[in-house]
Amino acid sequence: MVAESLKKKETCVYPDLQSSKMPNIPWRKEVGGKEEWYSNMRGASKVTYETVGVVQMTFLRLLSQKAHQNFTFTCVNSAAWYNQRTFNYDQAIKLLGDNEQEFSAKGVRPNVILDGCKNRKGSSKTVFEIRSDKLGQLPIIDFFPVDYGQPHQAFGFEVGPVCFK
Repeated sequence: MVAESLKKKETCVYPDLQSSKMPNIPWRKEVGGKEEWYSNMRGASKVTYETVGVVQMTFLRLLSQKAHQNFTFTCVNSAAWYNQRTFNYDQAIKLLGDNEQEFSAKGVRPNVILDGCKNRKGSSKTVFEIRSDKLGQLPIIDFFPVDYGQPHQAFGFEVGPVCFK
């Protein structure tokens, strides 16, 4: 779905409904406890934007100067960015852009609008925002969760539209 805002003069492309939102689920780690990209987890997939074809996405990039997108990670007893118990970013998730650009605590950092998961207690959310003039970096197509798989932990997510301006 494409939405256009005349006041802001931007065009927003929404991710496909089946890949854009997931409620909190107690995901389990594979044998050996290794983390992996969400799309490689059992029953998961990459975030897709198939309602807008590759050609239309390419034209949006060519006709725009900037893009932005939000990603919301919902958590139950898990960290998404900063871990207040260890005072570091050892369990920060990574976001993957369309051109394989990774946004992480150790590389190109996303803006963190809200970090409600930092306490690792109860249900909350962490909201990431990516703003870029390198238009190939967006949209977000995958993410790499780290702090999950323990008893009483769960996570979900919601991917916002990518908006070109």
